[in-house]
Amino acid sequence: MNARARTAISLLYVAALALAGCARLPVTAKLRTYQGAELADVTGLRFDGKAFVVPGEAPIARQEVQVVEWHVRDKRGDEWREAASATGLSELAQEMLERGRAMAEAHPGVAGVVLVDDGEFVYRKDGTNGYRYHFAGLVLKEEMKAWAQIALGFTEGRSRTGILYARSVSPDGAVQTLSPDALEVGSPSEEMQFFNPNRKVASGVIPGVEVGSIVEYAYEYERYDPEDPRLFFPGYFFQGEDPVVFSRVKVTVPKSVPFNYVTRNFGEGQIEGPVIDEGRGNRTYTWLVEDSPPLQSEPYMPPQQDLVPMMDGSVFASFEDAYALQRDLQVPRMVLTPAIEAAVEAITEGAATTEGKLAAIYHWVQANTRYISIKGSLGAGWSGHTAQETFDNRYGDCTDKAVLFATMCKAIGVTSYPIILRTNDSGVGVTEIPTMDGNHAISEVVLDGGSIYLDTTAQNYRYPYFRADDHGAMAFNAIRGDIKPIPVPPPEDNQRYSHLDVTLEPSGDVLVKTRNEYNGNIEAGIRGFWKQTREDNRAARMADYVNSLSPGAVLEDFTLYNLEDVDKQLSMNIDYTLKRHAIRAKDLMYMRMPTLECDYPEAALETRSYPIQYRTSEKRILEIDVSLPKGFRPKWLPPPLDIENRYVEYHAAYEEHDGGIRFRQVFRRPARIVPPEDYPEYRDALRAIAAFSKKEVFLTVRD
Repeated sequence: MNARARTAISLLYVAALALAGCARLPVTAKLRTYQGAELADVTGLRFDGKAFVVPGEAPIARQEVQVVEWHVRDKRGDEWREAASATGLSELAQEMLERGRAMAEAHPGVAGVVLVDDGEFVYRKDGTNGYRYHFAGLVLKEEMKAWAQIALGFTEGRSRTGILYARSVSPDGAVQTLSPDALEVGSPSEEMQFFNPNRKVASGVIPGVEVGSIVEYAYEYERYDPEDPRLFFPGYFFQGEDPVVFSRVKVTVPKSVPFNYVTRNFGEGQIEGPVIDEGRGNRTYTWLVEDSPPLQSEPYMPPQQDLVPMMDGSVFASFEDAYALQRDLQVPRMVLTPAIEAAVEAITEGAATTEGKLAAIYHWVQANTRYISIKGSLGAGWSGHTAQETFDNRYGDCTDKAVLFATMCKAIGVTSYPIILRTNDSGVGVTEIPTMDGNHAISEVVLDGGSIYLDTTAQNYRYPYFRADDHGAMAFNAIRGDIKPIPVPPPEDNQRYSHLDVTLEPSGDVLVKTRNEYNGNIEAGIRGFWKQTREDNRAARMADYVNSLSPGAVLEDFTLYNLEDVDKQLSMNIDYTLKRHAIRAKDLMYMRMPTLECDYPEAALETRSYPIQYRTSEKRILEIDVSLPKGFRPKWLPPPLDIENRYVEYHAAYEEHDGGIRFRQVFRRPARIVPPEDYPEYRDALRAIAAFSKKEVFLTVRD
């Protein structure tokens, strides 16, 4: 449940993430089959990949086993299983209850208050590791009844998990418990593009949870067979959307093991450095944050990972050690085989330049390798499958595609690297300590002495454009052994160009002929939308759009060009009529320019606590030529507006032209992030643009 623990989140790197807990302690197990047979207090239980082996018993096939419950027996384990007090709560939860109620009063409207958010990571000399977690929360609204749902993931053959206790205390003091025997074990619901045959989930629902209840549980997770002992990355968040009274994490490692950690976003009065205790050959690092208010939502704010206090750790001795692990997995998978070389020759036939060949390979991998993620080993998780395997299967995930693309580039004499990054919508990657912090893999291509970046997972991006959530991210290149920021492309690489020929009728009807051209992220988004829309439904969707411009609008014609040809620029023609769009009063007529009006929700607040964060840069060009009814001329046109600062450039002007009106607007935003201290200047600029966009033009009968 703990959304703040930064581990066991990404299927892509599940082999590298280590939710873990409990020191080496005597362990027993209870095993129940689907036929109802039960073995209790089993010691020495192991899983060989196909069956559970119980000493003195015949092996039991995995498909026959319904539940395996693990028990840790020692004094320290008893502390985690501490008996409920007279109130039904643990001593720590009871201690935090009054403070939690005070926080609920201080933050009216919150859905719940987290009383206890307590985690503990333990790493051992042999690389096995574990995690224990204790949660208690006060339910204040219906949506927080979801705290009753428990789902604990594990990987068969490598890890195990179990509930220590789970209960609810109702407002009248009634205590109800979830028995560990009630947990159901099954495969998680995964979309078709993700598949890990060994991934399982033990789940259950704590009974009796209602508004006013307190939910409390503790669980443990043991990773007993790591593929590499260094794959231990403890992490924690100490704040979220709900108030948190007590948030603590401990990390215990042997003194002989290097433990590198980084903290971010600790505020005034919060203790950023850990308390360090030593004993029995171990060193324990403890971070504690108390009385955290709920994170306040703001439009276009950065992801929570970049705002709340957090800790990340690693036991890699150096970045070179982390790079070497990944490099030794990646390089052997990038073998240029005769089959791949022959395919590249056919794919690039007719391309006269290196960039033309790159574009052909890029678009081929985009179109001919479906996104399907199949993981089950360290190699598949960290480096992908071999290039030949992905080429033969015609499917793979981001790592598979990056490995295949780099291998195909060898055939044209171009160096390409698979790189790891954390997408910009999921937080800034950790680069302060030796780790490989990422949730995605793309390609770095060395070209003309520099680097360009391409993302073959995105099927709708035309070369040389790539996904917007890669822009500005930190790129880990294990083969070369470095970290570099991916540049944010200039606004011209994310551009929409629109030209409108507008004919104003004496009745006030407005006939509009629009010609649009796109590139970059805007082009990919529009191409993806219309490709996913059924062809026989596209006109209806566009008719809805033009009707949103003015009630009663009528779509006359709608044509998409190069929708399926990703190697060609997408364009779109839209012809429509806006009924009675212009208002006439005798000899006076006024109207707003079609498609010009805009609003900026990110500028709605007077002040901001957090930066504004966009995915990438942007540029919009709008040109409008208006033909006026015979006998009319402009009476008043809005004066030009020119704005230019570090974050936005805007130039717009009307002019009378050949008896009509010509308008041109250029909006250019080079920045991806606007810090709070610069928000007032940026806010005023956006508000001025929005106000300008709503101004009417006034016409009158010629004298």
